[in-house]
Amino acid sequence: MPSEQFVFLRERDHKIVGMIQFRHEFNDFLREFGGNIGYSVCPDERRKGYAKRMLTECLKVCRAFGLDRVLVTCLVENEASRKTILSCGGIYDKTVYCERDNVNLERYWIALG
Repeated sequence: MPSEQFVFLRERDHKIVGMIQFRHEFNDFLREFGGNIGYSVCPDERRKGYAKRMLTECLKVCRAFGLDRVLVTCLVENEASRKTILSCGGIYDKTVYCERDNVNLERYWIALG
């Protein structure tokens, strides 16, 4: 699927702190389980606000691309990601079971209006 991937580099030491991907459209799997945005923060850089900053910046890209809302998913047990999504305006949709990966995922929609 067409997508863009961004690397977040901390300026003061040029260290990569995380990556985020914006998927322009869905295939069947992404429509149900993956969503428009996927991100990760380096383990030693977590709990420093980088995920929220990355997601906030990516939402601007999605809006400029012309989307009016995006789907973001996270593992049920990933409290940090859930808090990040909610802090960026995520509205819970439902929880789905992904048999391929044997995981439960929470789906959230974020309006870009």
